[in-house]
Amino acid sequence: MSKERPFFKGSDTSFGIFYPTDYLIAVFPTPDIAHQAASSLLAAGYTDEDVRAMDSTHVKADIEARVTDATWLDQLKQTFSIGKEAYFWNEDLKWAEQGAGFLAVHCATEDEAQRIVTMLRPLQPISMRRYRALAIETFS
Repeated sequence: MSKERPFFKGSDTSFGIFYPTDYLIAVFPTPDIAHQAASSLLAAGYTDEDVRAMDSTHVKADIEARVTDATWLDQLKQTFSIGKEAYFWNEDLKWAEQGAGFLAVHCATEDEAQRIVTMLRPLQPISMRRYRALAIETFS
């Protein structure tokens, strides 16, 4: 989602909708909490190549750019995208408009995802989800 350098390993879309496979995305009430979460993960041994905190302005601009800059084929895919992908994209936009903070963490295994979720829960995220190859796993 970063314009400075690519962050997500591999493709971060599926059918024209944001879908970063092998990443856990957490949404927090404020950007400060998202940055605190990133700092906690970095202190636990994760690298800045695998952890990225983003503010609402960045996420909102990214979503809007993906819609505005989409090719006609991507626009068609976005229009007909159903299920969790489109739901979370719309939710992310809603939370970004409310000033939320976002965190993306690369986690390729179930064990790693559980470790990250355990570390993030005390910070009371609004939402946590992991994009797997064929499904989006949510955590409460």
